[in-house]
Amino acid sequence: MKPVGQNVLVKPYPSAEFTSGGLFVPQSVREPSNKVHIVAVGGGSKKRPMLLKPGTSGFRVKSWGIEVDVEGELHFIMEQSAIIALE
Repeated sequence: MKPVGQNVLVKPYPSAEFTSGGLFVPQSVREPSNKVHIVAVGGGSKKRPMLLKPGTSGFRVKSWGIEVDVEGELHFIMEQSAIIALE
């Protein structure tokens, strides 16, 4: 899947299995992680070039992006501005 314009395709890292207090969180209630791996980026434009590169990791704004299924795995498509920090 190839995003267009200012959009990026990201895959969230696995969510934590345990809370900070040590309680187990079942898979059915875990939320997708805010830490993501950038899979693909759109072409950007002359006024707004793409600053992100595929293969890097970063953090997304929680609850932003459209969920998509890519080969049976959860991914998100979102604007590059939704990635707020890189690792």
